[in-house]
Amino acid sequence: MAFYDKDEVKNALDIEDVFDILESLNAEPDLREDYIIAITVCHGGDSHKLYYYDNTKLFKCFTHCGTMDIFELLMKIKQIDLNTAVSYVVNFFNLGWKIKNKDNIDNFLDWRILDKYEYITNIKINNQKAVFPEIDSKILQHFPQPRILNWEQEHIPKEISDYMDIHYNPLTGGILIPHTDENNRLIGIRERTLVQENEKYGKYRPARINGNMYNHALGFNLYGFYQAKENIKNTQIALILEAEKSVLQAINYLGIANNIAVAVCGSTLSSYQLQMLLDIGVKEIAIGFDADYQKIGDKEYEETIKKFEKIYNKYCGYVNISFLFDINGDLLEYKNSPTDKGKDVFFQLWRNRVFL
Repeated sequence: MAFYDKDEVKNALDIEDVFDILESLNAEPDLREDYIIAITVCHGGDSHKLYYYDNTKLFKCFTHCGTMDIFELLMKIKQIDLNTAVSYVVNFFNLGWKIKNKDNIDNFLDWRILDKYEYITNIKINNQKAVFPEIDSKILQHFPQPRILNWEQEHIPKEISDYMDIHYNPLTGGILIPHTDENNRLIGIRERTLVQENEKYGKYRPARINGNMYNHALGFNLYGFYQAKENIKNTQIALILEAEKSVLQAINYLGIANNIAVAVCGSTLSSYQLQMLLDIGVKEIAIGFDADYQKIGDKEYEETIKKFEKIYNKYCGYVNISFLFDINGDLLEYKNSPTDKGKDVFFQLWRNRVFL
């Protein structure tokens, strides 16, 4: 095993990288301006009380574990030693080209001259694609597929729900949303609660059926990718939304034959998700994230702009990037997706999407 300087590895991670790791750990991270809120996976908890602060590069669990860094978190979750945790992070992001290997400084100097473009374009060669265990799709067949009036009122007709194989769990009052990989294999099931008092635990959570939790690493897949990939190949454009519900709305507006919508199931785009799109020839990604601000110019608005700038700066060398953004603040309400206000507003945002 190679040995790396843990502080150098830790400092090489930006906040989006930490977000990606938390996604892979099923911690349901929520990215803010300079910190992340996640589920307390450090001790197997289910409350959103694990915080990561980018300025200190440290986590704090407010229910049990206290303060720790990324390596201590991985040691707790995976039951591994420090060197294995450091190597895990290096391998997760293929950091060997820019982090000094204590065993081979000359090799480090050779790799260091590679630029970021070469690194990104070689990801496919250096790392295999993520392969998820397949879930037996029969698990869903006993759940009904009724009309969901709440969703019909929010621009998701039953035929679109049926097309995406949406089911309903009468015991929990939640909508069951199957996630498939690029080959249409069932790899996870998420549940969108319709019970308002349960939204404090998160609107979307992994579905728990007969005592089993059907979660998967969200950062290594795109919801709706299988259904949209042929159209994305043909148009070379992908519409990237936050939540599954937004994808269903977009399919309703665009039509199944023209659908190019996928969801990251979070508030950022991982390198792996981008690579999925690059692999099928994407030239432009149109990002339609939620309006997480109440008015133009407030603190949340500034945080949103910074989030968009981070995404742009991270990926602009590989693909054209545009944003469906309510510039004047008169089309969307607080927390609205660009798809929430109906077809006319969506297409207005689409036609006027912003290129940085």
